[in-house]
Amino acid sequence: MAAHECGHAVQHAKAYAWLGFRSNLVPVVSFASKWVQWILLAGILMVRTFPALLLAGIILFALTTLFSFITLPVEIDASRRALAWLSNAGITSYQNHALAQDALKWAAYTYVIAALGSLATLLYYIMIFTGSRR
Repeated sequence: MAAHECGHAVQHAKAYAWLGFRSNLVPVVSFASKWVQWILLAGILMVRTFPALLLAGIILFALTTLFSFITLPVEIDASRRALAWLSNAGITSYQNHALAQDALKWAAYTYVIAALGSLATLLYYIMIFTGSRR
């Protein structure tokens, strides 16, 4: 089991609140992810005649964006817990602890970049929607 997965296992064992919140959103986000691209495409193509379709797509995409932001504390905490596990298990030493810390930090930051990218895309779709209403 990789160190980062150990962090998730500890989160499950300790009933980490953000993980529970994120887990409760999985069915909704799974549905949204399955349909959002098609609804957004149809909504953009039909924005002048049926703008509510684009709005529905934006709402679905907003749910996936929200999920990305809720995932942030989960992933950052998993990296923090994984680093503690590596230290406590004696897997890292003084010489390589900083390298492990850096790797886990950047692993968590990939989720930050994904969340910011999702937010930027959401704002783009909102601009399309509001621009079509002039």
